[in-house]
Amino acid sequence: MLINGVMRVRTQLEDEYGSISPLIMGYFIIAMSLTFLISNIASVYIARRDLINLTEGALSRAVQELDEIAYYYQVPIPEIFPGQSRAVPINCSDAGRTFSQEVALIAKSKLDLYGRSFNQVNSDIELKSFICDGKSLRVSLQQVHQLPFKLRVFGITEFTNQIEVSMESIYR
Repeated sequence: MLINGVMRVRTQLEDEYGSISPLIMGYFIIAMSLTFLISNIASVYIARRDLINLTEGALSRAVQELDEIAYYYQVPIPEIFPGQSRAVPINCSDAGRTFSQEVALIAKSKLDLYGRSFNQVNSDIELKSFICDGKSLRVSLQQVHQLPFKLRVFGITEFTNQIEVSMESIYR
């Protein structure tokens, strides 16, 4: 009986030999899929933050374009009506030109000596709208971001970041 018991255990082990391989392969596929997914999401998030930072920097420079005539001859004068806050008037044409120059300058500065982008995954920035009402600026930009891990089977190769940033110039 002891021999039968040993024989029975041995046959059970022989039947289960190799059953861990599919489990390891399944875990490997799950781990690699999560790695690809997290890498793509992180890449899109970083590209979006870069685009927002670039836009805010260029917009903060553009909002400083002062409309001198409206600024110096603006009514009501704050000494007459002290409780009101006035907006610093923005010269919209100069602000638009400054914004375009700043975006081009910052985007160009991200190129290395060989003319390639450092991250090599972003395309040109497209200006969707530039709205200036003399007191505030609102900009909408779009940039196509190439994903580092493309899923061509599902047709997922790029992501479009579209942002809207606005700034207002006020003083009291």
